[in-house]
Order: sequence, then C-alpha cells, then structure tokens
Amino acid sequence: MKNILAFFIAFALPFMAIGQHLISGTVKDTDTQKPLSFANLAVEGFASSAYADEQGNFELEVPEQGSYTIIVQHIGYEQLKYPVEKATDELQLQLQSKPILIENILVQGSKVDNAAQSDVITGFTQHVSHPKDVAALFKDTPGFGLVKRGGYAMDPVFRSFRNEQLNVQYDGGVQVMHACPNRMDPITTHVAPEEVERIELIKGPFSVRYGQTMGGVINIITQQPEPAEAFTIGGAVESGYESNGDSKLARLTLNGAGKGYDFTVNGGARDFGNYQNGDGLEIPTSFKSYDYAAKLGLRPYQDHRLQLGWRQSFGRDILHVGLPMDTREDNSSVLSLDYVAKNISRKLYSATFKAFASSVSHIMSNELRPNFMMVDALATVDALTVGGKLELSWQPGARSQLYTGLDFRGLSRDGNRIRLVKRNMMTGEPLEMPMRFEDLIWQDARLNNVGLFAESRYFLTKKLTLTAGARLDRVAAEILNPAPDFAELYPNLNNEIEWNISGNLSADYRLDEHWSTQLALGRGTRTAGMEERFINHFTLGADAYEYVGNPLLRPEANHQLEWSLSRQSERFGVKLSAFFSYITDYITAAVDSTLARKYMPMEQPRFARRFQNIDAATQKGFELETTVQLLKNLQLYANAAYTHARNLDWEEPLPEIPPFSATAGLKYEQERYSINFKGRFVADQERVADSFDERRTPGFSVFDLQGHVEPVSGLSVGAAVLNIFNRNYYEHLNRGYRNMPEQGLIYEPGRNVTVFVRYEF
Repeated sequence: MKNILAFFIAFALPFMAIGQHLISGTVKDTDTQKPLSFANLAVEGFASSAYADEQGNFELEVPEQGSYTIIVQHIGYEQLKYPVEKATDELQLQLQSKPILIENILVQGSKVDNAAQSDVITGFTQHVSHPKDVAALFKDTPGFGLVKRGGYAMDPVFRSFRNEQLNVQYDGGVQVMHACPNRMDPITTHVAPEEVERIELIKGPFSVRYGQTMGGVINIITQQPEPAEAFTIGGAVESGYESNGDSKLARLTLNGAGKGYDFTVNGGARDFGNYQNGDGLEIPTSFKSYDYAAKLGLRPYQDHRLQLGWRQSFGRDILHVGLPMDTREDNSSVLSLDYVAKNISRKLYSATFKAFASSVSHIMSNELRPNFMMVDALATVDALTVGGKLELSWQPGARSQLYTGLDFRGLSRDGNRIRLVKRNMMTGEPLEMPMRFEDLIWQDARLNNVGLFAESRYFLTKKLTLTAGARLDRVAAEILNPAPDFAELYPNLNNEIEWNISGNLSADYRLDEHWSTQLALGRGTRTAGMEERFINHFTLGADAYEYVGNPLLRPEANHQLEWSLSRQSERFGVKLSAFFSYITDYITAAVDSTLARKYMPMEQPRFARRFQNIDAATQKGFELETTVQLLKNLQLYANAAYTHARNLDWEEPLPEIPPFSATAGLKYEQERYSINFKGRFVADQERVADSFDERRTPGFSVFDLQGHVEPVSGLSVGAAVLNIFNRNYYEHLNRGYRNMPEQGLIYEPGRNVTVFVRYEF
C-alpha cells in the first residue's frame, strides 16, 4: 500500500506543481456557427474539466506555462483535440457534427436527443391562412388523414392508427384527454394552432420514453421565449379573416426575459361561421373558441430551469353535423410544471421532472336537432388527467447515451345524460308530464398507468448508430358506479390489472455525405381505452350502431418493421419510408345479437356492437417526400403516401383508412416575400369495411395559391385562395350527417379567400 501511495504521489507531483490559469471561450458548430450547449472540455494530462453553458460559453483551468491540449467532446460531434502552444486568455473552438445523427426529436432545451423513424413538421410560425384547430396542421403531411365530424375538433389519423392508438401530447408529455365519448374535444382543440412551433413525430413504436405507445408519438411543441441576460420584452399581434364562412380570429402574444427568468403570455379568439361547399350548399359547422396561456421560467442555479405553465380554453356553440348532438360548452384547464438540472456529473448529464394536471368539462345537447321535439337530451361529462415523469439522462462513455425513467398517467371520467321524453315514442302524441331518464356515460371510470423504461443509443462507428429500449407498464382499470344493465352483463366486474412489455431496436447508417438509411423494429402495446372498456350503449362510430364496452379486453400489440432511405443536399432532398405492422389482439367492435338496442329500440339497427379482440390485423405502405431546388429561391416539392390495412380474422379491410394521396407544389421564397402554388391529389378509396357500413369514396384534386409579404420589418401579410377552382369534394374520413333535417356528407369548403396579418415587436 505504501509503495502504491508513493508511486501516486511521485506521478501526481509534477502536475500539482504546475500553476493554473483560467481561460474562457465559446464552443460552436463548424457548419451552422451556432453555440453548442453543455460541451465537455478537459485538458489532456491535467486534472481540470468543465462544461459549456447554454450559450456555449466556458471557463477552464489550464496550465499557466507551457503547451497543452484541450479535448472537447459533445455527443453527436467529432471529438476535438486542440493544441495550445502559447499563452492565451480566450479560445474559439468549433466541432464538426457526426453524420450519423438524424433529426432532433421530442426535446426542449437539448440538442443530443434522437429517435428512430422520426420527423419534424415545421413552418407553422409563418401563417398565410388560419387552420381551425391544431389537427388541420397535419393535412399536407404524408400518411395523415383527418376524421371530420364538423368544422372543429378534427382528429388526426396516421396510417391505420387513430384515437388512443396514437400517443398525442404537447410540450414533451402533457396530455389533455377528452371528456366526450364522441371525441368532440380531442387534445388538438386545447392548444391554439398559432402557438405551435413544430410537431415532432415518431412513426411507430420506436421509442419507449414517451409513455405507452402503439402506433406512434405526436408531440406538439409550443413556442418558448428566448433567454436573455438583461430585461427584454416583445410580442406579436395577429388577425385573420376567411371569406367562406365570414370567419375571424385575433391573437396577442407577449414575451419577456431577464437575468434568471423568462415569461410568455398569449390569448386569442376565433369565430367561424357555416361555410359553403363547391355547389353553394351551406354546411352547419360554425363555432366559437377562446383561449389564453402563460408560462413562467426561472433559472435558480446555473444549468437548472423551472417552468410553470397554465392554460385555459373555452369552446361555445360548436356544431357537429356528423354527430347526433352539438357542443354547448367545452372548458379545459391545464397546469404543468417542468424542472431540469443539467451537468450533474461526468456520467449523469441531466435529470428532468415533469408533472401536469388537466381537466375538461363538456356539455352537449340536441336542442338544435329534429329529435328535440321528441326528447330533450343534455349530457354533462368531465375528465381529469394527471401525470408525471422523471427521466435521467446518462453519458456512460463518449460514444453512448442512456435514458432511464419512470412515468405515470391517471385518467378519471364521469358524467351523465339527462333525457326528458316529451312525446310517446310509438304514437308521437305529447305526454302530459315528460318522462325523465338518467344515463350513466362513463360510470365513474378510472384508468391508471405506471411505466418503467430504459433506452440506450450507442455510436458504434462514425457511420453506424444503434438504439435499443425496453418498457414495462402496469395498468389498472375500474368503474366505481356501473349502470345496472352493465353490471348484469359483467357480474364479476372488478379492478382489472395488466402488465405490458414494449421494446425497440434500430440501426442508423450513414452511407456517405448525403445518403443515410435506417432500419427499425418495435413492439408497442396499448391498453384498451375507456370507450372500449366501459361505454354503455352510445353511438361512437361512423355507423348507426350503439356500442357497448368490454372490461375484459386484452391490450393490443403492434409489431412494426420500418425501413427508410434519405438524401439531403443543398439542391436535392428525398426521404422514403416503407413499413409493415403485424397487430395482435387488435381491438374492434362486432355486432352482438344478444345485445338489443337500448335507446329508441324500434329503430334500426336493432342490435348493438360490443368491443372485442381479434387475433390479428396488418398494415403496410409507404411515404415519399422530395424537394428539388430549381433556382436559388425556387423550390419544387412533392410527397405521396399509401396505407393498406386488413382485418385478417374477418378477411376485409380495416375501416376508415385514408386513401392514396399526393401533394405537389412550386414555392418561390425571398427574405421578404414568398408565393406557393400547390395541388393535392387523392385517389378513390375502394378498400372499405363492409361490416362497418363503410362506403367507397371518389378521388379528387384541389389547388391552392398562397403568399406572403413583409412590407416593413416585423409586419407580415399573408393571403391565400384555397380550392381555387371551387371543387365540390369530401374526404374519405368525413362523417355523414346525423340527426339532421337533411341527410348528406360533410363536404369540404368551396373557394375560400383568406387574409392573415401578423406584427412582431
């Protein structure tokens, strides 16, 4: 022991004797010249190290005399060994990015996270027209379709996946689960589209870090204020108008920051009227909505950040022509807290904690519908979602990343429908005293999920990156107030517990400077949702059947293989994705001849559908995106997508699958103005599910012209002519009229002239 100690002292003494000198500098990306946050710096052969801050600035102790070498490391970049031959006080260091990295995904404040088969959808901050809600932002993204039940509250469908098969969240984990069983209030209605900075997409079960995921992750990132060392304040005011529907919106945003804090406050209002289709027919789709949001960020210590968020949104008088009732009121509140600490140690890069609570209160009625003369129906439903996540980000070595964590989501729903029957259902004669009935919608349901996960990335070579992850979920589901007929149908109803295992494995290979390819394999599970477990004789689908839940459903599991090939250069870009999924225990609904229709029993269909598992279903298809830079400011772009999905047990297509579609356009962009002409081409959808009364739909083509100009600094004026040729068409996923004086389909708007004005200060 003494010999070892003497050897250590003899070895360390020369270094201890060397004087120390403090130098400063900045670490930047060689190509973009952007600062690299939290790069690691060390002096070769000298006991000194440091991390750069968020702006890439660093201070490092170095030998006071003689030459030395600084080693700079950052995951995703080539290691830099920088020799210093003479005394200096400041250095400008630059790192060359590793070509094996793909798009940044699902991260706020970090530049080192990535996920397999991911994409980032951007361009929302330069609006030239005004989407009705966030779901409309997906319209031109290949692989997506929209379920339309009216002019508002549209639901995204990605490939064959919809509803809870997609893990939709915003700002890295906040979820606002709908209260209405007919999804009049999905999460896309609780964030204003003008707030959205980008949408991050994982195209399958290829990451375990963002909750239970089967068909993909959609993360809606809202705008964040920029940090500042001295007090600054700015903002934006914007307004828009649509001619088709006499629709108006207005919005105000304020951003501020100073040393150790930042904040943003925004709010807006939308008033959209009924629009006309290409034949001049008015479609009942009007709505009003209001919202506001606030974020406060604090930096109590270096490399620490606390953010508090609060938002509320309100919908009023929303017409859902494709549903039997309309929204009278929809109110939501969301409280969120985020805390992150970075540069904790050489191995533990960061610890991130997120917590949130969201509540939705929804009131719907049939007072504007024909059957109001027979029955006055008023439904009040509530949903409360609470959740949290703790994640540790490790750097075991210079070539690897490791994420470990625990997350939780708890969902509770309750509500009822009060029906006042005013006329005899058989004769139509008025009743002297209306008969009152109370229907339990959610039966006071609970669904709780706790998950453990670990995911690692390893930079095997300069060209090859491997990713692997595993996840374990414990799910508990129960209802506390079952309706008598539901309790009779399931006499042994109790707290159901299930354990689900998910995992992913992927490889990313950089072929050369421009070409890269990815291969990913994932298994993602999804527990049955509350509608599938506990709904009791309510119409949910595109057909006219009542649906009945099944608390004994097994979880779905998606086993997906996806390959992609991409090329990106200054003049040409292309990305091709091809996928195949084998889905076991797929959840669907079949007509059950033992379950008679409960409400209006003399009407067709006479029986209800009950949710059940089938053994297997498949999906396969592709997405293709291309861009060609014809001239310096002139770009040609195109994309296409197709999904083929099949119920193997019933030997028919899965219902409500978007048909083949393609978009092509020509865009000219200067710094102060732009113009964009595009066409969208959709094929007939002949692959339909006959067992769900699904109808074939014809194809169509529609053309838009959009542009914007910035006459003075900070002022942007956008205008568009949508559906230039006034085409009368409807999408395959658009619903048909329900409980309306006239029956029909929800056609899309005819020609529409829009104006959008935004001023930033």
